[in-house]
Amino acid sequence: MDNGHNCYNLIVEIENPISENVAIKKEIDAVLIGAKKPQQKIETVANTIFPKVLCSYDAPREEFYRRFHAIYPNLRKIRKNMGGTYFGRLVSWKYEDRHHSFNQVENTIYKLIEAKSKPRPIKVRYEMSIYDPSLDKASYIGFPCMSFISLKIRGNFLDMTVLYRNQFFGSKAYGNYLGLGRLLEFISRSSGYEVGKLTCIATHANLEGYKRAFRRIIDNLE
Repeated sequence: MDNGHNCYNLIVEIENPISENVAIKKEIDAVLIGAKKPQQKIETVANTIFPKVLCSYDAPREEFYRRFHAIYPNLRKIRKNMGGTYFGRLVSWKYEDRHHSFNQVENTIYKLIEAKSKPRPIKVRYEMSIYDPSLDKASYIGFPCMSFISLKIRGNFLDMTVLYRNQFFGSKAYGNYLGLGRLLEFISRSSGYEVGKLTCIATHANLEGYKRAFRRIIDNLE
């Protein structure tokens, strides 16, 4: 760790990424909102990765995508979203080229369903990109911080590994993990697998100024 705030190649593995502690989430939200520079709530961060409010498992997946695509142009008008959102890049890769836009999530689900029907499925061909060299070549510290998502079949489980070029660990990590867990659940349920492990690798993590506040939350649990 460099100067107490910067950490390199920080690896976090979550055994059950769809489980959450509502009480802890509420306390962390209070810290983030009450900070000198107020931050987004955890659910807001999570929704950039997986917009839970738009998803119904009782409806076809196409309806979920349709709902998102209906609001995505307006989301893109917000200054910080001019380059897209994480979920936008996943379901509308190459959004700027309307004739060649590509749904990475649906393509991945299709390949996983195909694998499920085979006696010896290929376990390592389920990759989704966030970082786009053609769009992000001039990017500095802003979007996208997440670069890549890799899914692996492990028996009847589906595991997810995510690479971050940079992660604001204090203000974003909980929301990141929550959104990624929900994305993993969506892909797993849609393709017939059990939700497996979530592993996040932050090649650089900025711990920011929340260590003391989060330590108090942790100490109260013990």
